Amino acid sequence: MLCLFQALLLTLTLHFSTGQVYKVGLLLNSQEQEESDAIRRLANYTIKNLLNDSSVELQLEEQYHDATYLSLMNSVCDLLGRNVVAVISASDSTLTAIEVNLAGQFHVPLVAAVATNPFLEAPAVENFELRLSPSDVYQSQAIFDILKEYSWHQFSILASADDYGINSIVYLQYLASQDDNFSIRDVQHFDVKKDLSNWESTSLFGKELQLIKDSIAKIIVLNCDGKFAKVIFKEAKQMGLMDESFVWITTDAITARPETIAYGQNSFPSFYEGLIGTLPHYGKGSDQYEELADGYIYSGEKESDLRMASVKVSIGLKLIHYSLKQLQSESDWDSTPSVTCDESSQWAGGRSLFTKLYDNFQSGSYDNSGMVMPTYDVLNFKDNGFEKIGRWENSTGLATIGANEDVERWVDRTDVIFSGGVRFPPSGIGNSLTGYHLRIGIVPEPPIAFFNENCGNDTSSPHCWYGWNPDIIQQLQEDLNFTYEYVKPADNKYGGLDPVTKEWNGMIRDILERKTDLTIALSINTERSKYIDYTAAFYEDQAAFILHSKTSSSSTNMFFFLEPFKLSVWLGIIILILVIALLTTFFSKFSPFGSYGRKIHAMQSCPCSKCVLRREIKIGKKCRFVDTKTFDCLVEKVEEDDDLNELSYYNSTWLIGTGFVLQGTDTLPTAPSGRFLLFTWWLFIMILTSMYTANLTAHLTLDRAVSSIKNFDDLLNGQTDYKWGVILDRNLQIMMSNHEEKKYNNIVNRGKNVDNLDEAIGNVTLGEYVFIDESSVVTYNFREDCSAEIVKTGKFNNQWAFGTQVNSPYAALINSMFLQYRERGWFTIKFDEWYSNAEGLTVCPSSLGSDTKFGLSVLSGLFLILGVGAFLSFVTVFLEILYVARQDSIEHGRSVWECLKERVKFKCQEVREEWFDRGNGKADDYHGSNGHGLNGKSDVLTINSILPNVSV
Repeated sequence: MLCLFQALLLTLTLHFSTGQVYKVGLLLNSQEQEESDAIRRLANYTIKNLLNDSSVELQLEEQYHDATYLSLMNSVCDLLGRNVVAVISASDSTLTAIEVNLAGQFHVPLVAAVATNPFLEAPAVENFELRLSPSDVYQSQAIFDILKEYSWHQFSILASADDYGINSIVYLQYLASQDDNFSIRDVQHFDVKKDLSNWESTSLFGKELQLIKDSIAKIIVLNCDGKFAKVIFKEAKQMGLMDESFVWITTDAITARPETIAYGQNSFPSFYEGLIGTLPHYGKGSDQYEELADGYIYSGEKESDLRMASVKVSIGLKLIHYSLKQLQSESDWDSTPSVTCDESSQWAGGRSLFTKLYDNFQSGSYDNSGMVMPTYDVLNFKDNGFEKIGRWENSTGLATIGANEDVERWVDRTDVIFSGGVRFPPSGIGNSLTGYHLRIGIVPEPPIAFFNENCGNDTSSPHCWYGWNPDIIQQLQEDLNFTYEYVKPADNKYGGLDPVTKEWNGMIRDILERKTDLTIALSINTERSKYIDYTAAFYEDQAAFILHSKTSSSSTNMFFFLEPFKLSVWLGIIILILVIALLTTFFSKFSPFGSYGRKIHAMQSCPCSKCVLRREIKIGKKCRFVDTKTFDCLVEKVEEDDDLNELSYYNSTWLIGTGFVLQGTDTLPTAPSGRFLLFTWWLFIMILTSMYTANLTAHLTLDRAVSSIKNFDDLLNGQTDYKWGVILDRNLQIMMSNHEEKKYNNIVNRGKNVDNLDEAIGNVTLGEYVFIDESSVVTYNFREDCSAEIVKTGKFNNQWAFGTQVNSPYAALINSMFLQYRERGWFTIKFDEWYSNAEGLTVCPSSLGSDTKFGLSVLSGLFLILGVGAFLSFVTVFLEILYVARQDSIEHGRSVWECLKERVKFKCQEVREEWFDRGNGKADDYHGSNGHGLNGKSDVLTINSILPNVSV
């Protein structure tokens, strides 16, 4: 009896000590039984072993659904009918969006364990959803930081076409768009309703993967469920997209459930090695996680149950339990939810519970884990699974862990494995187009592109096209290793925008309709840039116009005889006459064989004192040497035979000047140096006068172009001689039509515009028509028309480049090659081959065959010949003096150097006296005191003592 009483007392004690029991709903997916079983087991373990507080008890209400909309609604309504205070869901973002919308209508909090869709967080909508995993916004930031760390600036995205696949990468796209260094090469979404039953034998993602491959991106971000990823990886491997130059970055839908990409029980193919992934940090490694794991495994459960979804559900249960304990002490809190989907009632206490859940989760007070900080683990697939290699936090960014924890930069790490098992990060940029086939838009316009008429209608074959641009395409093909074909638009136009229909034509239309990947050279302008992209520019041009000027054969210039030479040439001739005359006089006086130089030579060579005195007396009394015909001294003979002033500067100027008009004097230089200089001058005159005569004749006989059209204003301002026009749907027509200055609009609006180049050439040939186009076009096409006048305007400067589709995957590689071509001058060489040096061209006469004035630049060679002649004359006079110095050396037994110095010294003194001292008395003083011959003796005596009665 006593024992029975004690048992009854114990039962009553336990009954009254039991706290409030709250029901918590747990939504499970019947289509993923293994995952659901793991969640259910860990949830039950958490309630029984970790939440054993007697004041609050949780009762788990499990409900399965098959992931369809109707099943999901029924499951939520069923849980609400059981009066649950909260619902915990391990569904993905797509299913969670349905769950939260339904539960939130009744103010029943829904705790989303793994949903990460950023659009589920909408502060303006009271949806009563608490998300335990960080938003995909943070995952996008983590992935973007990985891309930046490795300088992978070009990447493509492959994602499922559902809420998770689309919305979770929106922020990644936004981040890339805000950074000019980044370019998303392609974004592909696939249908999630694909039947995967025959995935091993059927290509399910070939179209999407081919487009990714065509984007040339080597970095691919994959965002989808693991069941799709398994098939995608298999097909990507078959297409060569998992070789060592590629990098695949996966998101949490794959990294959280690696078993979904396994082949059998934890069996993974070797080509998974090198995958990089991100996974929300769910506490693994923390004290709380280790406590949960140790107890769970110790209880005999599977370690494999400790996955992200199940651990997050366990955390959710702890959070709900902690929050209910806090609310239980509030007397006014409505703790009994009585709502059903059949009624529109709302739980009054739901708002308070949701607020507590939110505050406790943010602070981490429910398990002393601290404030929530969005954190991701960075994973790398090695050997047989994902391994944690780093961590990303919202506040600090990427951080390394493990053996390379002290390495500052991720690119310097050695513990990361990439596709193909390599340990150095790929560049992420393709260096060839191997396996790619390009369609290139082209129109025939020499010399940009010629079409071989022998090909008939075959306009696609590369062998049927040649010219400047086909040469560029061919060089690109050799360097980048792609195949290609040409696509000629039906209208043979480059591309213009119809102002009415707003539709493009020509090559632009083809590229917009994706009929072509690339075009040959297009001029870059703003209108086109709104619709297409361009490669790097490879040529610059400007607007020009061409016309046949009216002509006249008469000259109205009264000084027409000066027309052959420019003013600079005439001034140069005058200066040359004065300089050559001066040199002629100088050589005459300085050379021992010149007119005056012979006198100085005789005086310096005379050893006779009597001869010297006699000469001094006669010079002093200004007498001529005519008193005798026999001479004892060389001086008297020279002064008797020669007129000392025959080649004075005055006479020399006359000699040189009259030579220019083919006249001359009787006095000529006698010294070799002077004669050589005169010969060079006569040669100069002969060539110069021939050029003058020819150019004067051309000036008087050739028709002269008379054009009043020098700029655009001349076309518009009242002239009636010429019509004008541009080619429609070309660059200049577009630029002029859109220009802010009305005069350029009027050029197009009032012009006689044409449809093609042949029509424009025909109009110019007929006359009285001005064709306006780019300078290189008019220059080449009228290169043989010597009567045409080309006027470069200096306006509408533009660049030429290849047109591409917007965000073309080929542009980066082509641009890198173009940069190399420019640096080594290849573009210029090719341009000259086709524009300047083409074989079989008729070359119009240059300025040498017209009446163009000659300038110093044209005649520089002739002036150079005269300069060389003057220099050689100086050399000759030096050799003359050296010759007589050697004779002196032999005669007097002195060194050649001493004799040379003395000769030069005396000659300089005599020349100075003759040119500068005559007339001021210094000449007589000098002649009266000098009596030294080259024998070195002083035979000078006073005149009165030796020759007192000399007859003069």
